[in-house]
Amino acid sequence: MKKMSRSPHLLIESRFFAASIAIVIAALVMWLRLWQLQIYRGDYYRRISENNRVRKIDVPAPRGMLYDAWGKIILGNTATSELIVVPQYMKNPDKTFDVLARLLHQPREDFAKKFRRAKSQPKFMPITMIRNLSLHEVSIIESNRLFLPGIEVRTTARREYKTGASPHTLGHLGELSPTAMEEFNAKNKDNPYSIGDLVGRSGLEARLEKYLRGQHGYKLIQVDAFGRASNQNQQDWDLPMAPAKPGSNVQLTIDLELQETVSKAFSGKNGAVVVMNPNTGGILALTSLPSWDPYMYQRGLSQEEFRAMTLDPLHPFMDKTTAGEFAPGSTYKALVALAALQEGVATPNRTFVCNGSFSLGSQVYGCWKKTGHGVVNLQRALMQSCDVFFYHIGIELGVDRMAKYARDFGLGTKLGLDINPERPGLVPTQEWKMATHKEVWAAGETPSIAIGQGYNLMTPLQLAGLYSAIATGGKMWKPYIVKRISTPEGVTLDERVPILVRTIDSITLANYERVREGLEAVVMNDEGTGKNARVPGIRIAGKTGSVQVVNLKKNKNQTDVSILWKEHALFASFAPVESPEIVVVIISEHDDKGGGGASAAPVAGQILNSYFELKKRRAGLAIGAAENPITAPTEVTEHD
Repeated sequence: MKKMSRSPHLLIESRFFAASIAIVIAALVMWLRLWQLQIYRGDYYRRISENNRVRKIDVPAPRGMLYDAWGKIILGNTATSELIVVPQYMKNPDKTFDVLARLLHQPREDFAKKFRRAKSQPKFMPITMIRNLSLHEVSIIESNRLFLPGIEVRTTARREYKTGASPHTLGHLGELSPTAMEEFNAKNKDNPYSIGDLVGRSGLEARLEKYLRGQHGYKLIQVDAFGRASNQNQQDWDLPMAPAKPGSNVQLTIDLELQETVSKAFSGKNGAVVVMNPNTGGILALTSLPSWDPYMYQRGLSQEEFRAMTLDPLHPFMDKTTAGEFAPGSTYKALVALAALQEGVATPNRTFVCNGSFSLGSQVYGCWKKTGHGVVNLQRALMQSCDVFFYHIGIELGVDRMAKYARDFGLGTKLGLDINPERPGLVPTQEWKMATHKEVWAAGETPSIAIGQGYNLMTPLQLAGLYSAIATGGKMWKPYIVKRISTPEGVTLDERVPILVRTIDSITLANYERVREGLEAVVMNDEGTGKNARVPGIRIAGKTGSVQVVNLKKNKNQTDVSILWKEHALFASFAPVESPEIVVVIISEHDDKGGGGASAAPVAGQILNSYFELKKRRAGLAIGAAENPITAPTEVTEHD
């Protein structure tokens, strides 16, 4: 009998076994893959997933604020909206920019240019396209967000300027270019800048940039498929964030209320005003005119507007308090008087006869008063600003001896008020003329130097420094404007103290006093040229000055000539004479009235009056506070 074969069964069993092995292997592979995805590389893929549902939002840091000496805000911040794009979420930049251009009526290329400039930065970093959006523009953008992927409206802070504050002093902000960003970041590795950040370009905004800028933060938000903020509860997700750190706050020596008075009193003129504390060098007020609208950089300045302002012969962009160089005119006579007294060329009793002119060889030099002042001594010469008296003592002193004393008072050098570019002015000497003009000094050039004209050049700040030293008996303080820098929490980072540069003891105290008596007569005597600066109850010393730009003998009132041909009107003063605490310097450039006594002295009088009124009012407030101290309220228990 033949044996039955079992091969079909064996075949089935072998196939079943093989299939089982295959299934086990497949399951093992799938399990290993799941282990790899969910455990081994779970964190990696979780981050990728989160990046698809979250967006990183940059949180700009508010810039630090500037306060005056009494705690009033001079430069603060206010909320504004700006248009930003996030390249990571933009599907078609060209199409998006076309839509934006049509909606906002702005050139498409402006958007494209800013977008190209930021190509080097990470795609998730926002790019600022438009600052200071109007409410109408915000509503248009929000209504069309569905068609603008990657577009956001962000609330941020912009600068808010107080009335009367000088734009030249405060400065302005500008966007950081890619080239400049590399330079800035090389110096700020711990707090780097991004494309489109605003940085200080002038004034205190620029000088205090490292303190004022703060540090940006960020936050992550959940977004939907269109890149819009999701309506789901954001608190359900543990998303990291870093709060922005506001910039440091700065207290200045400026008195804002006095600054407002200066702005009003000098309104309509051109030139500069410097108000200083002669006992510390602290700046109380600064004004330079013509000026510029501090908001023009925020709303955008066209090339045509910028070019027009740059070519303006009155130089609106220049801070004339430190960079305007002017002939000091008769305000210089106080220095010449000090030099002449110290050198024995003049004495309190020495007199000269002024008949309206002075002759030197074939040259004739006129006095501002054509009929002459008669017999004048030093005090009367200062009081009535007699040119002939100073021609005489100037010739005897010589240009080099006058220059020696001028340099003692810091003239011809920068004083170090680090706000905007500062010019050194010019103190001419025989050596200087030979080096500069390759000519010897002519004797006929000296009389002009003695009355503050000729080659003489001074900045308003230098003139304030000169009169501060005269007021205090030779103490020269370094001018400063920053008093304290502190964190938003109030921790002091830097506190500036007055710096005594030198005491000018090349002049005796007796000679300082003699010149101060003459300067007091300028204001307080009825015959003085500066009597329009008087303030009731206050002894004021000062000196008027007028500087001709061109010869206008036939145009005494200067009403029918170009503004650039009109005289400069000057007045330098300090008060009170017995214990000086304020110096006021006015340089009215190309003034309609011309004379310092008629035009500049009244401005100084308004400023001085305001200063002493403010002092009286604040003293009254302090007394009231002392008499009525604030105490904690009495605790009251309620009863049924």
